[in-house]
Amino acid sequence: MNVAVASRLAVSPYARRLARERNLPLEALRGSGPGGRILAADVLDFVPADVPAELPATAPAPSIAAPSIAAFATSIALGALHELLAALESSGKVFDIDDILLRAAGSAFIEISDGAKAGEVRVALELGKRQVVFAATSGMPLTSLRATRLAAQTDTRDDPQKPAILSVRLLPPSDIRPMMMPLLPGRAMRLTVSVDSAGDHAECLLTADTAAFDEATSTAWLAALKSAVEHPLRLFV
Repeated sequence: MNVAVASRLAVSPYARRLARERNLPLEALRGSGPGGRILAADVLDFVPADVPAELPATAPAPSIAAPSIAAFATSIALGALHELLAALESSGKVFDIDDILLRAAGSAFIEISDGAKAGEVRVALELGKRQVVFAATSGMPLTSLRATRLAAQTDTRDDPQKPAILSVRLLPPSDIRPMMMPLLPGRAMRLTVSVDSAGDHAECLLTADTAAFDEATSTAWLAALKSAVEHPLRLFV
């Protein structure tokens, strides 16, 4: 690496650490932050140049390291959220738990990750066999986020190749919940949410690629998500 060039690049500390762990030269990355600053999302979204179609006969086959996976679980009380949504519905403003989860996920990233401080985090919502990627911006009104989500549910849009840090899957109400869920291709984290039959609690399972988000960061993110949903009023501010 050209040290002089690397030193002039604007890089967030978290993005620099991710690039070092993945052996990515900083000058190969294109920053999406203010002034071209390289963010964590730029490292996670980086796609290396295609390998030549024909390798020399003596060249060893490239090896692909399997991701290191960790899983974390928590139970989120939904009482305060139900009360708030009921109060809003009586005034003509309707929201679902899907809307709250998308906003809470983006809020949690902004709280714990310097790579999200530009104000935008891409989150994929799983809809059956489809995925729809949202820019969960801190400045987007929740009404706009809901309108975008509802529009996506009525069309055939599918974004499996579109970059996103996290995918979110909301399971039907049940007392049976998964103990492990695989990551989807191209996603560093996956949140699976199962609301119990009574609707009082949401059991959340977070699966994370620890090469992208270590255990401390993953648990901090899940704690931030839990706090946001259990104290939902701040998500509307």
